[in-house]
Amino acid sequence: MPRDTFNRASIRDSSSSPTIDPAPRRPLTFGSLLTVLPFLCLTAFFLCGFGPPTIVDRDVAPRQRFTVGQLGQIQQAHVAPPGISAVSVLVYDLETGSVLMNKAEQLPVSPASLAKLMTALLILEQDRLSDLVTIHGADLVGEAAMGLRAGEELFVEELLWGMLIPSGNDAAMALARHHSGLVESFVASMNLRAGDLGMYNTLFHNPHGFDADGQVSSAEDLLILVKLLWEYPLFREIVGTAATTVAGHELQTTNRLLGSYPGINGVKTGTTWQSGQSLIAGLEEGGHQLFALVLGSVDRYHDMRLVLQAVQGNYGWVPLQLPERPTALDRLFDTAGNRWFLRADGISIDPAALEAGPFFEALLSGWERQELQVFRRLHPPPSGVWITGMPAGVLEWRLGDTLIATQRLFVE
Repeated sequence: MPRDTFNRASIRDSSSSPTIDPAPRRPLTFGSLLTVLPFLCLTAFFLCGFGPPTIVDRDVAPRQRFTVGQLGQIQQAHVAPPGISAVSVLVYDLETGSVLMNKAEQLPVSPASLAKLMTALLILEQDRLSDLVTIHGADLVGEAAMGLRAGEELFVEELLWGMLIPSGNDAAMALARHHSGLVESFVASMNLRAGDLGMYNTLFHNPHGFDADGQVSSAEDLLILVKLLWEYPLFREIVGTAATTVAGHELQTTNRLLGSYPGINGVKTGTTWQSGQSLIAGLEEGGHQLFALVLGSVDRYHDMRLVLQAVQGNYGWVPLQLPERPTALDRLFDTAGNRWFLRADGISIDPAALEAGPFFEALLSGWERQELQVFRRLHPPPSGVWITGMPAGVLEWRLGDTLIATQRLFVE
């Protein structure tokens, strides 16, 4: 009988008994489904294996693979921690140019006294710090103040200290007037400079940050200002000072994290009824500088601590450094039977430009550290015989599929 016609209904016994009809099919009930479901799940478990599930990009193989745990770490690394009230958050590493955490960083909000950062930039760029300024009564606008008096004379640099440490509105007004003649002209210069810098979510109406209809900025735009200002040693000195006396005025910083949170070295606070509490904090750790911004907060110091702790918990600097003593992998034998050892030169983030230094540090999150690998690519000489000091190839430090640093190899 052909195989495709075989079925149990055609089986007969030796006594030519009638055909055995199949038993009637029972409908599949919910109870019977529950009975077989555990066995189906168990079978699927063994078929799929015991390893952690992974997501694989198969457009071009091989590609980086992430476990479910790593994907969770990737997501958490950039997300602002729960329990913060700030409407906008941004954390930026200055050395690598990496955004480590972000939340609504382009959202326009009232900048409050963070507007004084643009005032400071224009004053520093004008570079007339030794000019003498006479204080006018119109400069004394109230609220946070350096404590100036009409008729008093101070140098531009002294007014910078009074504007940035206690967030003096009086000092900001005096600086604006001295810079441009009229405060209105200075505000126009503030907005012109903001446009030049690509601060497209920013508009200023005064030099000190009092709430005004339409006066806005964003964490992303304010970061542009901080990065430029950080290039001025005087600015770094001022915002890193907790208390001092300038021209007879005792100045106390408004940044309460300065001196109370390890590594904080600036930068500026901002507070109004409309904007809430804002804070830009600079943090130096292990010679590396980052900036954290929280805007529109109910409690900026609580929020900033949570943000910094989350970033410090998720990221760390990892040295790319080979063992000092040669290993078996560092030995080479040429065609003449001579034994050689490999040594590495300085390391470079850019394969085309070698930097001096015995090692380089990479800023990596927890999941990225598991993906860091080093590959050795040797270039034997055509003769097969090595000579002391001869280039032997390169070491490639890779993070998944991304080349992040190289080291030249030599024989000795």
